[in-house]
Amino acid sequence: MKRLVLFAATLAFATAGHADVKSVYTKIDLKKCKQTEKADEYVFGGSWRCKGVGGYDVYVSSMDDRESAAFGKRTEKNCSGLKTFNGFNNLGNTVEWRVRDGKPFAAILRWTVSVDPEDSNKTATWLVVNKLENGAACHMHYVAGSYPDANVAAQRAADDLAGEFKCDTDTPTVDSKVGPPGITLDACSKLAE
Repeated sequence: MKRLVLFAATLAFATAGHADVKSVYTKIDLKKCKQTEKADEYVFGGSWRCKGVGGYDVYVSSMDDRESAAFGKRTEKNCSGLKTFNGFNNLGNTVEWRVRDGKPFAAILRWTVSVDPEDSNKTATWLVVNKLENGAACHMHYVAGSYPDANVAAQRAADDLAGEFKCDTDTPTVDSKVGPPGITLDACSKLAE
């Protein structure tokens, strides 16, 4: 009985800590976003700025059938925009912003990634949890789309990790039962080298 009471008290405390967090959703529709760079005749597919939440916009870029997404007030030195999956990929069209006291602190975006170099139609999905800080963002956690309750796991990672995660030095973490996500897990300072 003592264990049950202790568990209930712990659950109540954990829930109370996240009670003021809510989700806000925005769409990525490149036809409605502002194109910031046009495609070239080779592999560059273009760049766009899409409306986000709380002063954080979404910057989408496409090159060699791989997309990247940066979240923030600027694109330069924005670590999240420097990362993309190794396999051919594309972004989902919905961003889930985790918001506390009216301020976004994390953004979750689903990606579809080719998992077979011989057959690009074989795909898997990954949820990428981005920490938002100082007008920029970084990847801090990855959840395989096949992971049990993947959306809830991504929300929990956003809520639990964002406060302490340091983009420059911390390595992103992973929830997966199918192996690593096929993307560099380096901290932002390593990407800048």
